[in-house]
Amino acid sequence: MRFQYRLMLFIVLLLWFSGIFIEWWISFDNHFLFALPFLQKTYSLICHQDKAKLLIFNHGETLTCARCTGIYLGLLLVSIIFLFKDFKRKFPVKFLLYASVPMFADVILYSINVYHYSKLVAFNTGLLLGSVGFLYLYTGLNNLILEMKN
Repeated sequence: MRFQYRLMLFIVLLLWFSGIFIEWWISFDNHFLFALPFLQKTYSLICHQDKAKLLIFNHGETLTCARCTGIYLGLLLVSIIFLFKDFKRKFPVKFLLYASVPMFADVILYSINVYHYSKLVAFNTGLLLGSVGFLYLYTGLNNLILEMKN
């Protein structure tokens, strides 16, 4: 994938991840206040936004739960690596399945009351899945670009 496409992907992921922290941005500049209702609705389409599972910081909360925030941070961090190095390798689907096992185990164990919900565990399992998931997002976008050129 050409550098321009990788840069655009990084910028899109950076903007998406930054939007999660809109309440923090508003504390520095009220001009961002107009975006809050739009972003709350947008992120509610991809995350349950359960108040007990949101990450809380000095000036508000995230617009996604700990797990989703971890997923998006994982995507963003790996996109930084891919920004500087274009990988041609294909990754087997079983790699993605293995990376999702900790997240599914966490959800199942929490659901059957083996332990209480942990934002740290949820964040880290999301981070793992997002990091590995980027490899498949990248490959899919690269294949789409190649198809469009033909």
